[in-house]
Amino acid sequence: MEQPFLLSEVSLLSFVLIGAVALFASILGGIGGGGAGLMIVPLLVPIVGVKAVVPLMAVSGLLSNCSRVLAFRHHMEPRISMAFLLPAIPGAIVGASIYSMLSATALYGILGAFLVLYIPMRRFMESRSLLLKTRGVAVVGAGYGVLAGNLSGTGALVAATLLGAGVMGPALIAGKAIIHVGTSLVKIGMFGAYDLLGFQLALAGFLMGACMTPGAFIARWIVTRIDLSIHTKFIEIVILIGGLSLLYRVFV
Repeated sequence: MEQPFLLSEVSLLSFVLIGAVALFASILGGIGGGGAGLMIVPLLVPIVGVKAVVPLMAVSGLLSNCSRVLAFRHHMEPRISMAFLLPAIPGAIVGASIYSMLSATALYGILGAFLVLYIPMRRFMESRSLLLKTRGVAVVGAGYGVLAGNLSGTGALVAATLLGAGVMGPALIAGKAIIHVGTSLVKIGMFGAYDLLGFQLALAGFLMGACMTPGAFIARWIVTRIDLSIHTKFIEIVILIGGLSLLYRVFV
């Protein structure tokens, strides 16, 4: 059984490293619309413990996505976002309830497998050129809610769904941020109810989210000035290495 997270046991070097990676990942996530958050998970696991990763990311994600909503507020397309978010909320409640029952070893396996499977899943969804209707968006949203209640870094599924519904560019980033704000609030409430999110872990998430907040405004400035293909390939490599390293922990 993992020991409770204590903020005082995190070294200054770890604080600086997490803050720098969080800001970098936030910028990439703001530009590309998904996937960059997964870069933080392999870094957090040995510092806070695998059981604490998703609750911590829920708090930091709430802050970082609120900043994206503010930064991209003029590009909102709320109809599709709400069609995704509303069924995702009960799904997140179910997912967070399942999360509270899982062991640390099981979470290593789930997180690692998800990271490894992320790349082919993303490529498969991108290959579909059919435009999703509102009902299809809602169905994916319900499934996403369950997944988001168990794992961090599930934003790629949101981005792929919004793309499939014809939401692109800054509007995609804005819609994705709204969805994550809603699901993060549900997860924070559920993790608090199950005693998985104490004050010190919530404070750590707040500090990490504060580091990520400027990334939304930096991303807004450069979103139309960069070729996304280069950093997308880089993110996929980092995700694959991180997933394999987490799967390795299951067997050692």
